[in-house]
Amino acid sequence: MDYLTFLLAVLHVYKDSFDISVSSNSHTVSSPGENTTLTCECHMKWPVQEVTWEKLQSHQIDHLITCNLSHGRGYTSRHHRQILTNCSQETTRTFITVPHVTASDSGLYRCLCRGGPGEKETFVIRLTVTDGETDNQYIYFIAGGTTFLLLFVILPAPVMIVLYNRRRTRRKRVQFKGSWDTENKASNNYRSPISISQPSEGAREDIYVNYPAFSPRPNPRV
Repeated sequence: MDYLTFLLAVLHVYKDSFDISVSSNSHTVSSPGENTTLTCECHMKWPVQEVTWEKLQSHQIDHLITCNLSHGRGYTSRHHRQILTNCSQETTRTFITVPHVTASDSGLYRCLCRGGPGEKETFVIRLTVTDGETDNQYIYFIAGGTTFLLLFVILPAPVMIVLYNRRRTRRKRVQFKGSWDTENKASNNYRSPISISQPSEGAREDIYVNYPAFSPRPNPRV
């Protein structure tokens, strides 16, 4: 059985609205028309005296067959489904065979083993029978889920990355420009202005000559 069939069978389990509190110990997947065998092995201290097989449903529990292993006899019920089994003495393994299974045979099957006084053990098997309608339904379900994942998760990722990178680059540019303006203002504040005044062309200049002052020469006496 291929992987897709197994996956569809697992998904088919969750289709039923009936959620039984008893968890299954194993899971068997079959195709329509097959003869499906469900096996139960009892591990008990005392020899197994009786084994009962039941089918668990949402509204009732159908009794399928009871094997009295101490006498090697089997007691079938009035269940509409034909069930084949072995009731061999001195054995810890028992099974039932459901011939030509259909989708209606899917469900939980319980094996109840009884040994010594007060000793019993329960084993639950889940049987899933796939059919064409179920396959198509879950193929559409898987295809729809894949499309949703592709459109809303995978494809937007590159766009989000590009937008994030652009926003990050723009933010770096703004920060760099702000730091550059701050550095320029700081350097201008530390720089002392030097003003050099030069005389204009039309301004007059006073020229002073440094020469010694001589006293007037006295007139010669006659």
